[in-house]
Amino acid sequence: MIKLVHILCILLLLTTTQAAKTITLISWNIKDFGQSRDDAEIDAIADYVKHADIVAIQEVVAKHPGGAQAVGRLVETLNRKGSAWDYRVSDPTQSSSAQKRERYAFLWKPSKVTITGGGPKLLSDLSDLVEREPYLIQFKVDGKVLNILNYHACTHDNTYPERLEINAITRWIQNQNLSNLIWAGDFNLEVNDSGFNNLKSLGFSHSLNGQKTSLKKTCKDGQYLSSAEDNIYYKCTDFTITRPKVLDFILNCHEVAWKRDSLSDHLGVEVGVE
Repeated sequence: MIKLVHILCILLLLTTTQAAKTITLISWNIKDFGQSRDDAEIDAIADYVKHADIVAIQEVVAKHPGGAQAVGRLVETLNRKGSAWDYRVSDPTQSSSAQKRERYAFLWKPSKVTITGGGPKLLSDLSDLVEREPYLIQFKVDGKVLNILNYHACTHDNTYPERLEINAITRWIQNQNLSNLIWAGDFNLEVNDSGFNNLKSLGFSHSLNGQKTSLKKTCKDGQYLSSAEDNIYYKCTDFTITRPKVLDFILNCHEVAWKRDSLSDHLGVEVGVE
């Protein structure tokens, strides 16, 4: 009986240790995330992401300080929900017009990951090739380095076509020495588009395989999802990407219109990093 108890304790310890090594990452395009968000909306957004360990946010408003302030308010709200969080907000992207400029944000739990590599940075050497240059951050997870690119593609733009942007960033990746890289965001291209062929030839895999993530303006016959352009691509030597999912906050058709405005017109994408 004593031996059995000892065995069960060891198995429980091993299971707990293994679970502690799993990091949850959410990538989410939060529509026009800025000063217009009231406290109730910030609280709902916090409830949506609080289980994660790292959150990559796209579409933070850049034309005034309200975007960065909204991220700060979100982190303050998350801190009141049981875990301590840290965050960084990018400078505005060097876009071709003020209307297209945005900020990115990374949020994370310092108890789970440690920021390294000098802090996050916009990839300014890509600013002449893309509408909104990606935001790169580097973490240490269990002593191993994990790089994450946060990216929001142009929206079917004639000057910066999505395929040209994706290939420009892919060439940048090819010239780097990043052994563990996750590229997360809203790509405005679906996973089977030819724009990703070069990325896939480098050995990158995708988390979602056609699951839709953006919301229609209205819901008809229970159908409220529009396109499958949010995703998480990855090529990792030291990590395994697991349990990809779309985080659906729509419970019924009647919620689509108001949640599309109060939360986002996109659903978040989640993966585990082990």
